[in-house]
Amino acid sequence: MLIDKIVFSSVKSELEDYTTTSIYLDGTNLKDIVEEIEVKQLKEKGLDIPHGCYEGISFFIAFHNQNHFLCKTLNDYTYQDQRYTLYEYKYSGIPGDHSLACKISIGDKEILWHDFKNFSRIIPFELDYDGLEFHFCKKQYCEAIDLIRNKEEGNIFV
Repeated sequence: MLIDKIVFSSVKSELEDYTTTSIYLDGTNLKDIVEEIEVKQLKEKGLDIPHGCYEGISFFIAFHNQNHFLCKTLNDYTYQDQRYTLYEYKYSGIPGDHSLACKISIGDKEILWHDFKNFSRIIPFELDYDGLEFHFCKKQYCEAIDLIRNKEEGNIFV
């Protein structure tokens, strides 16, 4: 089984004066991976929803106020079946308008992101993420969170 490497970063919101969270998996921005999957499905259905419509959740909520990626977060960022928000629709910022979430399963040595779902009020059909999942070494995952929370080396501030 392939083990993925995760890096969190902070980026300025395109809409407001605060920072949001970026997620890089094996050196690739997760937003790019997800949008590539979605664009194909949207085109098949004849919808023209702009590419790049996601924005990461608030950096403050993800790392300072909560520990979002370890499943300790605000109820507004948790959806049915214990799915945790990874991205929100940047054109509104209202949770649930077009939010991408996944289940985060935490084991003794591994963390798994799986069962991705878009909770969208914009798209009139379910998007299929075709078994998209990521496996992380728990130690590396927790170190990535500690690095970004403590602003130590390895952080990317774009």
